[in-house]
Amino acid sequence: MRLLSKRNWLLSGVLATSLIGLTACGTAEKTATKNGEEKKYHLSVGYLKANGAPLVDIAIQEGYFEKENLEVELVPFNASTDGINALQANKIDIGLTFGTSTPLAFISQGADLDIIGGYMEGGHPIYVPEKDKDQYKNFADYKGKTIGTVRLSVPDIVYRSALKKAGLDLEKDVNIVEFKTMANLIEAAGSGKVDVAFASTGFLTKAQAAGLAPVAWSNDVQPGHVCCRVVSRGDISKEDAEAYKKFVKGIIQAERVKLETPEKAVEVSKERLKVDEKTVNEIVNEKHLVNSADPNKKQVVKMWEQMKDLGYVQDEKGVDINKHFNLTFYEDALNELIKEHPEDEYYQKTLERYQKQNL
Repeated sequence: MRLLSKRNWLLSGVLATSLIGLTACGTAEKTATKNGEEKKYHLSVGYLKANGAPLVDIAIQEGYFEKENLEVELVPFNASTDGINALQANKIDIGLTFGTSTPLAFISQGADLDIIGGYMEGGHPIYVPEKDKDQYKNFADYKGKTIGTVRLSVPDIVYRSALKKAGLDLEKDVNIVEFKTMANLIEAAGSGKVDVAFASTGFLTKAQAAGLAPVAWSNDVQPGHVCCRVVSRGDISKEDAEAYKKFVKGIIQAERVKLETPEKAVEVSKERLKVDEKTVNEIVNEKHLVNSADPNKKQVVKMWEQMKDLGYVQDEKGVDINKHFNLTFYEDALNELIKEHPEDEYYQKTLERYQKQNL
């Protein structure tokens, strides 16, 4: 059986000392146990409260991290920018659900960040009033409409790009109104302040209660597009790298569990999301949303180019986005799983997907 070859990579620098305010985070902490036992690792992982962290929760419950002597501490954030700032400041080790466009925007400004894995793909709807849903057959039908969006969100990138592809001038043919949060956007669409809402996953019940209906999904508009990526700082030492590989190994296995038994994602996410079970299921198991641990480099690069086309990335620093991927953790983790389960077709198919989407 042919496994992935391990890439030669040089990572310089040692992670900085933890900042006051968060305990036991800011480094892939490695602590030796007595009597020569295996060493234990610790990672602090930031996530958005609105999205939860189903793959990590599954990996914790299934014992995947424990088996690897890895302790994962989950740290909640209200906004992606806050999470990425915390990552840069060494307050957390990994950013989990801070989108794709947000870390890319930070990278364009010189941030030393790497994409090391994937988490979510697709799942973002366009909402319009239920009574108007038959008016929107294609993106040419959006001409003359007032459109609400959250600037730099993934649906903002995907749908603005779709409008341009349909030949619409974003300055002249549509009136785009930007909102700070998705909740504010849904409220505005429900009250008629905007005709159309470029929304995120997880608001379907709220949108329907406001008299709105989905008329398109981002997966259909741009198949395979990425959403949340697993992001780290770029200065991980070889000594600390082992913990990151163990983390990625855990979420690769959790992806399979969620795919085969989606009800487990609801079970493990209820306490973290603190909403009713129906809403939890809507957030973590929306049929258009895909949980995949694969980095999907090709789609990330595509979104980078879309952001440049939309003027979100000026690229004045001449950033080479290809230098902001560290695929070693995913490769090594997948190698280990294939070696541990040589007859398991699932991991062979996961390898094939990786090669298609990244190499």
